[in-house]
Amino acid sequence: MSYEFNPESQLFEFPNPYKVENLASMISGGLLILAGTWVMFDIRGRLASAPDLPVFAVLGIAIILLLFGILLLARAFSQLRYFFGRNRPESLAPLLPADKDGDSEYARHYKENLRQNAISLKEPNGPLNGLLYSWVPQLIFAPIVIQYSAQTQFYNFLSLTATLISFLFCWLVFGQGAANAWIGLVYGAFVFFQIMRPMVARTATTTGAIKETANVGISSLIILIVLAVLGPVVLGLLASHLPPVDNLSVNGVVLLTMLCALAACAVFGLALKNQLLATPQVIGAARVVETVTMNAHPNKLLEELDRILMEKWFSRTPNRKYSRRSPIIEGPQGQFTAEIFEETQPCPQVGKVAESLQHALATKEFFWLTCLTGLAFVLIASGTLMAVWLTRAILASETVWTNFTLTCSFFGVGMYCYRAAHVLWGRFDFVSKLIWVDIQGSFESASVQLGNQISGNLQTSKKVINIESMTLRVWVSEIDTVIFGRDSLRQMTGMRGLPAYADELAQSLKCFAEQNSMVVAPTSAKDLERAEKVGMMNQMIADPAANTAKASALASGKQQLPDHSEKEKRQYAAAMNKIKTMQACRACGASVDVDASFCGECGNRVATA
Repeated sequence: MSYEFNPESQLFEFPNPYKVENLASMISGGLLILAGTWVMFDIRGRLASAPDLPVFAVLGIAIILLLFGILLLARAFSQLRYFFGRNRPESLAPLLPADKDGDSEYARHYKENLRQNAISLKEPNGPLNGLLYSWVPQLIFAPIVIQYSAQTQFYNFLSLTATLISFLFCWLVFGQGAANAWIGLVYGAFVFFQIMRPMVARTATTTGAIKETANVGISSLIILIVLAVLGPVVLGLLASHLPPVDNLSVNGVVLLTMLCALAACAVFGLALKNQLLATPQVIGAARVVETVTMNAHPNKLLEELDRILMEKWFSRTPNRKYSRRSPIIEGPQGQFTAEIFEETQPCPQVGKVAESLQHALATKEFFWLTCLTGLAFVLIASGTLMAVWLTRAILASETVWTNFTLTCSFFGVGMYCYRAAHVLWGRFDFVSKLIWVDIQGSFESASVQLGNQISGNLQTSKKVINIESMTLRVWVSEIDTVIFGRDSLRQMTGMRGLPAYADELAQSLKCFAEQNSMVVAPTSAKDLERAEKVGMMNQMIADPAANTAKASALASGKQQLPDHSEKEKRQYAAAMNKIKTMQACRACGASVDVDASFCGECGNRVATA
């Protein structure tokens, strides 16, 4: 997608919504790179003199720290400027070329929303979703990304809470002897595979398509209930048969990890709640119906509509054409339909982006989202310190299992917080107009003749299409749309009718149709000059005797015709000379040459005097 610049318009100079996230990412990345570099310098002498397995393990940790730091910096640097091309954000439906007819399923969906005067919403499924939506009714009006994120985090929060209760009960009741370390290992594995994996999974793909992974499955519920209820009993029975793994005890780490994950879910839930809008009080589209009569091809109405809409382009940006159907006129009579469905260029809404860290902390919509990003930074910084501590323990040949698991937990939950916050930071709200004009009617072929058909020397005729009582419908609605990411799918969240706009458009089309001319007449200056000549010749032909002097003057070139070339004057003089040598047929009165034997009009022999 190329970026287009026009100094006359700042339409595509969008504010950067990732300022707060970029700040946290750059500081975190800098700490990781600094820690990795310091560890490498710390082991440089030992690596050169006496390299062994602990030194290579520490070297691997340093490289991983450098890699994570570079990735965070790369993401921040790629988001320093927020460029939008002319075709961004994504259209609501597939676009049509300027000179092509067509339609699409998405276009029909939005036209049906205008017709029904309502927004169609997807109904949530699942028992836990029913519970969630009963607690937060306005969630149904939220964008689909927020809905799926809320469903996922609600399930994660319930699962973590139940697992934490089960873990504490099992640890306090059966946490003696050999079962103590096994409790932490079992619950740690369960937390990682059943909780952490869906938490770090993306809610939306890079193309904007939403994955429906939020619905809670029956199998997950069964596993969670069985582990919470029967897990302590099974561990108590197997405690005496389990091998001792006291040096691998991670109970404290598992507890701290679940508490951090619960805190992340809670903060993310509050951030999501602040992203919800109030229940819409006005939803609809303005519709105007007119009855129009015209004597012209109905496609002229679409041509006039194109001109009107072009004059109303937002910031000289062409409208997005989603549907077009040109009228088909075949045979002497029949029916026809025509339509145009377009959207104006989406314009960003003011005040919907965090301009700075201070603005984000002072704004309700961004406060908890900023807290989530701050929590991610704290966890990444803690993981970095634990990683440095881990390298010191490895080089000193101390027990590192607890340090290792705690470092991984901090980094895992911290990266989850960054990724979850990234989706919400990428929100951008737009406003635009949907315009739908639908035409239906019947036609009959007709012929119009103007002028005296008996004695007149100039007549005009035209074949026209007569359309009586054609139905013209106009829908116009101002819509609110939202995206989560520059190239993500755009979703409509609100619509408001614009009756004044719709009535103005309908009246303009009706006035154009009723004033459309059905008579063919000279219009250019050249046509008027030639019509003047024809009129003079008609007068001379009708009364040659009365115009003899004028004809002689024209033939001799004494009477000058203004603004005519020499060639035209010579042709006119030759015509006047021929007029003087013509006679009238006594049978029909038509003018014939003097030396003609038969009349060219009636075919009778010319009677000589």
